[in-house]
Amino acid sequence: MYQRFQSATGPLGLKGSLLACVLLLISVLAGCDSKETAISDHASSPSSPVETNAPSINPSPAPKAPGESKHSTGQQESSLPTEQPSRQEDGPKVAPLPIQFQGPDAEAKQLQVDSEKLLAHGIRTVTGKRLILHTDIPLDDELRSLPVLFEKATIQFCDYFDMELQEVADWQVRACVIQDLEKFERAGLLPQVLPKFQHGYALGDRIFLKEQPSKYYRRHLLLHEGTHSFMLRFFQGAGPPWYMEGIAELLATHHWDGTDLTLNTFPTDKNDVPFWGRVKIVKDDVAAQKGKMIEEVMQYGSNAHLNVEAYGWSWAAAKFLDQHPQFQATFRKHIEHAGDSSGQFSISLVEAYGEEWFKVRQQWQLFVMNMEYGYDIAREAIEDVEVQQYADLPSEQVFQVQADRGWQSTGLYVTQGMKIQVTATGRFVIHREQGDDPEDQAEPTVWESEAGGVSIRYHGGHPLGTLLVALDNLEQTGLTGLVSSGAIGTGGDIEIPQDGVLYFRVNDSPAELAENQGNVEVKLSLLGQD
Repeated sequence: MYQRFQSATGPLGLKGSLLACVLLLISVLAGCDSKETAISDHASSPSSPVETNAPSINPSPAPKAPGESKHSTGQQESSLPTEQPSRQEDGPKVAPLPIQFQGPDAEAKQLQVDSEKLLAHGIRTVTGKRLILHTDIPLDDELRSLPVLFEKATIQFCDYFDMELQEVADWQVRACVIQDLEKFERAGLLPQVLPKFQHGYALGDRIFLKEQPSKYYRRHLLLHEGTHSFMLRFFQGAGPPWYMEGIAELLATHHWDGTDLTLNTFPTDKNDVPFWGRVKIVKDDVAAQKGKMIEEVMQYGSNAHLNVEAYGWSWAAAKFLDQHPQFQATFRKHIEHAGDSSGQFSISLVEAYGEEWFKVRQQWQLFVMNMEYGYDIAREAIEDVEVQQYADLPSEQVFQVQADRGWQSTGLYVTQGMKIQVTATGRFVIHREQGDDPEDQAEPTVWESEAGGVSIRYHGGHPLGTLLVALDNLEQTGLTGLVSSGAIGTGGDIEIPQDGVLYFRVNDSPAELAENQGNVEVKLSLLGQD
């Protein structure tokens, strides 16, 4: 008796092509409004989490352990499969960011700053090499540190965009951090061309920010606007909406301890980035059956970012392409086209990836479907393996499945109806648990596991460490089969439901793979073959 594991071909279960992806972009982007207009930044709050009781897509669903924090996912024809959001994500609503535009900033530049007038209206000034800051908020160490932060950010902007610091020698931004808008109006700091705005606005090298609910988010907004200013100054553009806002979000997400600054971080905990919430946006949308294929994000029009959700998805697209070891070089090279804000920018990016775009689509789905704080994009990256017809090889094949990586291809192309026996052996480290006391220098407790997993903790409906199996065909459109895995554990017999390549992985959170060590030896035997 054989287990039959399912593989999601998706509602568009047709063989795709690179041309089909490009044509999809052309058909939608041709109708997008690519005008660059002045627009206010009013944005709605992210939607509330929607719980789902969608059934597991597994050969024999494992029972859920008490207190399990991960849930199985289902799917609909119109969206990606869903994952129930973690309850710890609940919290303050996410503050939206402004809509940017490329427009004349001559009036803003011509404004004369009268220092005595500023003081008369309670506006204080802090001056640095790269940033002149005006604010009506009482100065504290955090506000005084912003010019230093911005100078350090400029160095990292240059590193990211592969520019020499001397090329930006004369670049300086004037920013207003505003608590009482009327004070700035009376002091003559607000140009007439500046529209009403809810959170922030940029006019060339003039930035206007309303006070934010957290120090982190105030800095984030300053760096976000600073990225726009930098790109518009030195690249004469910032690309189409998804790219413009995605890069700004990418470089604004940071860690700052008052001395050292790191841009382009992937936060490991929501408490480190209060009111940012981009991870939550993606998780909530996926849970609400509103997950997006990467092509959909690239189709955002000029008004899309009136809604805060667009910032979450734009950040996710930029972060994924920028941090993935196979996709980064092509993505970063495309900055040379930043002056093009039309849909052609995205079409030419897809064309630049060539046949690799199929891998982009496959792994993007895994990224957003399993979104977590601290997601390890590099370890979740699927390494290329030469694909061979299993029927042409010896019936017995052996593979080492690494515990510290995501999905791993066997390179075996199997066909519908094949019956395969799987046997998995070996022990590996699946978790390292540190004590609650941060001062405790003791070695962490090491959890060892075999392919059957450790039922003390569950992830995605299965015990941590369980060996998972999936089937995928890169060139299919629709959903990747890797979102519909089955638990094979220490072994069993499986029947192949459709043609594709076999993949295996050890079950664990994408944020915790670095803790793991060792591998599982997987032996495959093709049954019914002489």
